[in-house]
Amino acid sequence: MVALTGFMGAGKTTVGRSLANLLRWSFLDLDYEIELREKLLVREIFQLRGESGFREIETKTLRSVLQQASAPTVIALGGGTFVQSANAELLRSRGARVVFLETEIEELFQRCQAANQHSPQSSRPLAATPEVFRALYAQRLPFYRTAELTVNATGKTVDELAQEIVLSLHLSHHWR
Repeated sequence: MVALTGFMGAGKTTVGRSLANLLRWSFLDLDYEIELREKLLVREIFQLRGESGFREIETKTLRSVLQQASAPTVIALGGGTFVQSANAELLRSRGARVVFLETEIEELFQRCQAANQHSPQSSRPLAATPEVFRALYAQRLPFYRTAELTVNATGKTVDELAQEIVLSLHLSHHWR
């Protein structure tokens, strides 16, 4: 099992899909899974339950997903998932190989701004202003750095990143 972590806009879902295709593994996006189970968008959960309420749901969903995974799986975590110590411990206890997709903060901010303009209903509740965005990134970075592998994603294509992860973790499409 491989879990991708990184800040919002890092490309966890896109790279995760590419990695799963390359390995012929299952793919799961944790935020999407939460939305399916709760029948609410992530930003709606934030509005209704606050961040702490969302984090409780996130941990419960991660635990369930990890217990149900019977085949090799690539999981795209939410931007704050791995920062929560209970979630990091859950992933480690299941033997997940956690990969941090490191991207320059300016690029992350531009991607999130572009996504918000393209699709306002999926706006990111924790990326309200550049100042809040940068402060949150600085707060989360030390946690991301505890991942087994850090991949510099700046200037690389999705397929290049997927191949780099496969090579760095010595993965194949056989169960490990």
